[in-house]
Amino acid sequence: MPFAHIIRPRILTSLLVLVCGIIFTPLIGLLAAPAQPQTQVTLATGQHYELYTTANGAIQFINPDPGTFHRLRAIDGSWQTPLIAPGESTTHIFTVPGQTAFICDIDPTMRGSITVQSGYPVFVPLVMNKTVERWSQPATWSGRLPQAGDAVTIPAGKVVLLDVSPPPLKSLLIEGELIFDRRDLDLTVGWIMLHGQGRLRIGTPTEPFTQRATITLNADDLNEDVMKMGTRGILLMGGSFEAYGAIPNRVWTKLNDHAAAGATTLTLDEPVNWPSNAEIVIAPTDFYGVSETERHTIHQAEGTELTLKTPLQTARWGRLQYVSTTGLTLTPTTEVTPLVIDERAEVGLLSRQIVIQGADDERWRTNRFGAQIMVMGTGVLRLDGVELRRVGQGSRLGRYPIHFHILSYAADGSLIGDATQQRITNSSIWNSANRCITIHGTNGTTIRNNICYDIAGHAIFIEDAVERRNVIENNLVLKVRQPPQPILPSDREAFRRGPSGFWLTNPDNIVRGNVAADTAGNGFWLAFPERPLGLNKLVPLRPSNMPLGVFSHNVAHSNNKPGINLDFAPFDDAGNTRESKYIPTVDGGPDRYNANRVRFTFSDITTYKNRDNGLWNRTSWPDYVRFVSADNVGMFFAGAGDNGRIVDSLIVGVSLNNSTLPPISDQPNTAVASYHSTFDIFNNVIVNFPLHNRLDRASGAFATNDYYTRPVDRGLIRNPNNLLINSHPGRRVISPNINTPVGNAALAGALWDPHGYWGPPGNYWVYDLPFLTNGQTCTPIDGETHARSCAGPYYGVAGFRIDGSDRYKPQMPLTITRLDHTMQPIATWVVEDGSSGNRNTFGIMAHMRHFAAVPNGRYRIEFRDSSVSYPLPTQEVMLVLSNMHSSTDRLILAVPFSSSIPVQAYLTTRELYWDIQAPGTPVRHLTPVSSLAALLTTENSVWQDYAHQQVWVNVSGGMPLPGGDPSDPLSDEALYRETYLRIFKP
Repeated sequence: MPFAHIIRPRILTSLLVLVCGIIFTPLIGLLAAPAQPQTQVTLATGQHYELYTTANGAIQFINPDPGTFHRLRAIDGSWQTPLIAPGESTTHIFTVPGQTAFICDIDPTMRGSITVQSGYPVFVPLVMNKTVERWSQPATWSGRLPQAGDAVTIPAGKVVLLDVSPPPLKSLLIEGELIFDRRDLDLTVGWIMLHGQGRLRIGTPTEPFTQRATITLNADDLNEDVMKMGTRGILLMGGSFEAYGAIPNRVWTKLNDHAAAGATTLTLDEPVNWPSNAEIVIAPTDFYGVSETERHTIHQAEGTELTLKTPLQTARWGRLQYVSTTGLTLTPTTEVTPLVIDERAEVGLLSRQIVIQGADDERWRTNRFGAQIMVMGTGVLRLDGVELRRVGQGSRLGRYPIHFHILSYAADGSLIGDATQQRITNSSIWNSANRCITIHGTNGTTIRNNICYDIAGHAIFIEDAVERRNVIENNLVLKVRQPPQPILPSDREAFRRGPSGFWLTNPDNIVRGNVAADTAGNGFWLAFPERPLGLNKLVPLRPSNMPLGVFSHNVAHSNNKPGINLDFAPFDDAGNTRESKYIPTVDGGPDRYNANRVRFTFSDITTYKNRDNGLWNRTSWPDYVRFVSADNVGMFFAGAGDNGRIVDSLIVGVSLNNSTLPPISDQPNTAVASYHSTFDIFNNVIVNFPLHNRLDRASGAFATNDYYTRPVDRGLIRNPNNLLINSHPGRRVISPNINTPVGNAALAGALWDPHGYWGPPGNYWVYDLPFLTNGQTCTPIDGETHARSCAGPYYGVAGFRIDGSDRYKPQMPLTITRLDHTMQPIATWVVEDGSSGNRNTFGIMAHMRHFAAVPNGRYRIEFRDSSVSYPLPTQEVMLVLSNMHSSTDRLILAVPFSSSIPVQAYLTTRELYWDIQAPGTPVRHLTPVSSLAALLTTENSVWQDYAHQQVWVNVSGGMPLPGGDPSDPLSDEALYRETYLRIFKP
């Protein structure tokens, strides 16, 4: 029976005394366990219990209520009963000595404590009668009602029913209990503090508060610091605050038809019961900066039709889009893919019956000083169907609308436990000067089905990278902006950085079904650092190596930066960020590659209309499954990674929602980066990616401007069954090498095309340069002016090392001259010097220096460019040959070498090429010959040209691999069959 239904005017209700019986179970046999004393407790509304038992004692809870379920739980989360059906009972055994406070989830007026004693004898339970006293009665306050400006205390053991709206108070300290009566109420107070077992209650889970309750927090002293928790807030050092408001049938939904600019009628996807005069938000469906979230007032809502009091400022898209064999259509079809493009605007209800707000005063308007709720110590916060507005305190660390503060870890980093009793559901938090919901050093919270709107700084914020097992689900985050004075550097707009919808620093959480839109930064920023930060830096975790919890069914659209950013993690307590790689391991420990790496999955993700990539990542072993990515700017999948998969996805360059051009109109779109063929890209549908007129940028389905790790790339074999509709497979960007002030490096000369995306299956896609095409059988590529499809094979020459230089970081300039059969030049391939730091801001790019060669080709290698010449090698030259699979694959190379002593040369497929004595090492020694003519006719030979200080080699492929051929024919070992050539002075 609900509490509000038994209160009568002018009556202090005496609550029922519980009659408790003690039942002793007889000892049965010598081998039987000791008897468990069992206490029977009949549950009653409004009752406060003080129960006693012993360790291993049992208490039977009986629910006599004919129409209501009950469930008891410990405030500290240490135990709870199952739901107790009407007329039934449950028994709970208490094993741990000590005292715990408990409450009934269904009827919070039913509460008490249980003391478990360590001795065997059982105390007869004692139940104290308690009364509920009305705020409006002078007797509640020893004859004097609280007056304006008073500091009011509700002491422990006192239960007060708020049945009137009191005058504005200075403060309210709750050590007992305050319950809101079932009537419209306003409580204005500077701050509210809950201590010990203090409790603040509005409504119950089964009977939500349907009247209007407004708590306005108006403390005026900006420097007041109540218990180190600040002011103008509801501050929980202990106790609990539970508020259950009437919940709309839909917290947020979507449009189901377009809405033009100036429209006042919206067609929704689902019927809603939203009241007239309530406030709603409508997400944009265009690019950031073109359209933004709008807040409106409802004139009327009936079924799926909603009318506004004022017209829309900009149009909203409202229809699903499908893929046919000829392109996109609004007619439902699954003939090509079951995936659909859903760019319909989200519509969310802000208004609730329970409102917690900061005062609309000069402190708010000038200092951005809003209300806050902070939970520390043993405090418990459970909000369901509550509206928070004018919240957050600008530029003040720790003063957020909702802040769970270090509830799961001790100061030494040890785990206290998960705070699973903390829940924020079906609520709205808007007009915030400092974030939306902050989870700090706290595990196990539930953040579900909420709306965050008009937020300064990261909205849903996981702070120190130790926060785990939180459920963040079905939340709608809209309009996130840079604060005037950002707290963290990541709150400031910068390259792929800025205030984001979700700032996630630990992977071990469930993040599912959320929407992040209209943010000045990233939609979802997954920033997993190597170590925990801040007050929790002693927690022994490695976030960058922890396995992923769940990241699925999330939507990121209309953001200023990438929709999803898995990179740029914080590395210090100041919050500075840098490039960072997420490498999950099965044990969460340091990466040991195949020994402990584990795959992870992002699934069923939608990204659209983001002004940067749909997804940017830096990671290992990801699976990106069933993505729908459309209308983004640049590359839709981009970043750095290895052993990844992009599979079963729908990628659309330009959808039917295209009434405005992208803000960066000259930026070509590309569906996927190549990831240097370290990602397998298969079973995808790629629509509307034509070639762009910019020849210096990648465009089309597959980017080719990041094929720089190898001279000949064969990884496209792992990209089968991609269906291209109205899309070009991709353009080879102009200039085979990047010889510019921002980086000197080589791009791959030849890409194997086994699936025939660019030409006949099995050909190689090469630059249209004589160095690569002379003497080869080549065909034009549709739409391409500087690339051809040529019959192969092509061989790779890379990995240069001279006289002990770093084999992984070659920087020497290269001038490669291809020679004809008369030793006359055909063409040259130049990679300029990579040793000058100010010319190589790409980092690793400077070490990418290599070239592609044709079968039986003759090449002279020189370590020089037009301005830099390296000294001639005198001790060793090493290089790596690839794609030479059989003995018929032959190359003739000349390398500079200055030595009066005859050199030696050999081939091996052992990576530690200098240790050819190791057991099982394949090795082929090159035969010395005395002339160039002899070399040209002798396979696997070497000739030293002393006059020109060169060494010539005639080499062939087909070398066996250590351990035999790989079991996986698509592995890099099988595809490239790298062979190491060493020329050295013995």
